[in-house]
Amino acid sequence: MSEHGPLRVITRRRTLPSGRALLGAFLITAAALGTFAVATGGNDAPATSYLVLSSDVAAGESVTLADVEFIPMELGTSLVATSLTSTDGLDGATALRDLRSGELLSVEDLLASPIIDGTRVGPVHELTFGVPLGRTPPGLRTGDRVTVLGTTDHETSVGVEDAIVLSIDTEPGQIGSSGSGVLTLALDDANTVMALTHLTQTTDITVVRSTRAIDDTYPPSTRLDDGGDAQTTSPTPVPDDE
Repeated sequence: MSEHGPLRVITRRRTLPSGRALLGAFLITAAALGTFAVATGGNDAPATSYLVLSSDVAAGESVTLADVEFIPMELGTSLVATSLTSTDGLDGATALRDLRSGELLSVEDLLASPIIDGTRVGPVHELTFGVPLGRTPPGLRTGDRVTVLGTTDHETSVGVEDAIVLSIDTEPGQIGSSGSGVLTLALDDANTVMALTHLTQTTDITVVRSTRAIDDTYPPSTRLDDGGDAQTTSPTPVPDDE
């Protein structure tokens, strides 16, 4: 101690918390209590559960039930309209973009497999092309099997056999049997897609309903010789070493 008495220590005077600080603390506490209420099943917990990705799915890959989980949450009106609350039709759907774990799953991100008579068709190409209604069976419907033939001045050839009809539009603006329709087929082979696309662009198309005759086999083509007689041609054999 000095002769003038004890040393005085200068310190900052303590003040009461400001109103802003108190409000911030209150909000943090309220948020924590709200989270606790949801986690413990409080009365204010969200009533609806939505599907969320639990693993990454790359664009073009199929989504499986193992890739998703249900999480209860409250969503805005715009998100509710596109978010999934059911796994119906989800298994096997194709991702249209890269999907990341933790993302809310939206119908806009998926392409579901086509459904034929209640059964989902596997991975297929969907080819759409115009068809003359005068050479398309009346009453053709989704699920029918068709064979598509292409005819030139000298030959009729097979584009595809027993393809599944995904849709048929017989009224795209034309009236009468002389009009044209729009046919969409499910094709499981890229080579067939290429061959049929070429056939529809270069020949006169005839669509044959083969639903009741799917066990029958067409020759690859029927060529007309100069005398007008039809000749059936067979595919060229492929050597064993090719």
